[in-house]
Amino acid sequence: MHLKKTEHRLVGPWPSRLEHSTGRCLDAERGILLVPSSRRRDESPAIALPFVRVPARRDHGLSPLVVLFGGPGVASLESFGGYFFEHVERLSRICDVVTFDQRGCHGALPNLVNPFAPEYDNARPLTRDSYLAAQRQSAARLGAYWRERGVDPNDYNTAESADDVDDLRKALGVERVNLYGASYGSHLGLMVLRLHAEQVDRAILCLVEGPDDTHKLPSNVGRHFRHLADLARDGACADLFGELAAALDTLERTPFEATVPGVEHPVPIGKFALQVVLGNALGSTRAMRGLPAFAGELRRRDYTALVRRFDRWRANSTVHGMMLAMDHAAGASPERARRIEAERADALLDDSFNLPFPFIGEELGVTELDDAFRTPVQSATPTLFCAGTLDGRTPVSNAEAVLRGFPNGQLIVVDGMGHEEPTVLVDAQVGFLNGRDVAVERLVIPFAFDPTE
Repeated sequence: MHLKKTEHRLVGPWPSRLEHSTGRCLDAERGILLVPSSRRRDESPAIALPFVRVPARRDHGLSPLVVLFGGPGVASLESFGGYFFEHVERLSRICDVVTFDQRGCHGALPNLVNPFAPEYDNARPLTRDSYLAAQRQSAARLGAYWRERGVDPNDYNTAESADDVDDLRKALGVERVNLYGASYGSHLGLMVLRLHAEQVDRAILCLVEGPDDTHKLPSNVGRHFRHLADLARDGACADLFGELAAALDTLERTPFEATVPGVEHPVPIGKFALQVVLGNALGSTRAMRGLPAFAGELRRRDYTALVRRFDRWRANSTVHGMMLAMDHAAGASPERARRIEAERADALLDDSFNLPFPFIGEELGVTELDDAFRTPVQSATPTLFCAGTLDGRTPVSNAEAVLRGFPNGQLIVVDGMGHEEPTVLVDAQVGFLNGRDVAVERLVIPFAFDPTE
C-alpha cells in the first residue's frame, strides 16, 4: 500500500488489556496507524505503527499524554506493560496515556532488523579501528538488504517520526496532546515541539537529549567519572578515576587473552574492551555502584569480570537498523563534531561511547538531517525537564542548555538519579500536567557504592 504525503489511515482500534507481571492490569485499546514512509515524496509505501491507549479513569479535561520512548528503538508497547507500567497506572488517573512503536522498530512494519552481525577477528584484541571496520561492513550489508526490499533507510529519521506523532494525534481525533519523552524520546519530543508546537499543551522531557546532543562530548563523560570518583573518596576508593586510567594504560601496553568460567572461548582483551565496558556505566546505577570493586579487581590484574562483561557486550554489538538510521540522521553540528574530535585524544574513554556514529553513514546510505534541526528549540510550550546528577549519558547540563529556549520551562534535578525514570518524579509530573507550578526543584535518591558488586 502507498500513501500520499499528507495521508494517514487508522486500523481499529479494538478493546484490549494492559497486563503487568504482578497481575495488575488496565483497560486499553489497541490499533494500527498507517503513515507514509516519507513526506518528502508525493507518495510512498505505508509504514504500520501499532499503538495502545489507556483511557483516563477520571475525566480531568486534559489532552491525551503521548509517551515517546528512547533508544531509539525501545519496544514501546512492551514497555507500557513492563518497566513503565506504574507510570501508566499513575498518569492514567488524570488523562489518556498513549504510546506507539516508532517507525522501524519492533512491532512496527517494516521492522528494520539487522541480520548481519559484525564479524570481528577473535584472534586479536578489538580496537576502535577494527570495531569500526566490522560495523561499516555490517551497515553496508544492512543498507543493501533493506533497499532490495523496497525500504529506504533515509526515511527513518526524527523529523519523520515527529510527523508520525502528529498523525497519531489526528487519528485519535483530538486537537491537542501532551507529551512525555525520555532520553531519545526527549530528542523526539523536542522535534515535535519544533514542528508541531501549536498542537501540544504541555511537555515532560526527562534525561534530556537536546537537538545537538546525540553524539556525546568526551569532556562530559570525563566529568561524570570524576564526579563518581569524588563520591567514592568517602571510603569506597581513594582514587577511582586514577585507578581506571591506570588500568586502561596497562591494557594499552599489555593486552592479554583469557578464558574464564562461563565463557566458552578465549577472549583477547585490550584497552578498547575496558573503554566500552566502562561506557556501559554511563547510565546504569547498578554498574556505577560496583565501580570501586571493579577498579580493585583491575588493580589486582583480576580480569574475570572484565572478560565476562566484554564478551556479553561483543555478543550484543549488532546494532538495530532503526537505531543506525535514526542516530546517524540526527548527526552533529560541525562545531560539535570538531569539539568531539578535539576532546577524544586525551579523554578517559576516547569516543567509544559514540561509536559506530558518525562513521557508518556512507556504508548505510543515510544522510544527516539539515543543521537547522540541530539548532536550539525555542518554544513557549510549558515544559517540565527532569535530569539526574548521576546520568553520564544525558547530563544535567543538557537540560540546562535546552531550558534556555523555554520561557515557560521548569527543571527538576534528582540527586542520585542515573539514566532512568524513577517513580519519585511522578507526583511532580502529575501536578505539572494538572497545570500546577512544580515547587520541588531538587529531589534525592540515596546512592551508595556496593563493595561486593
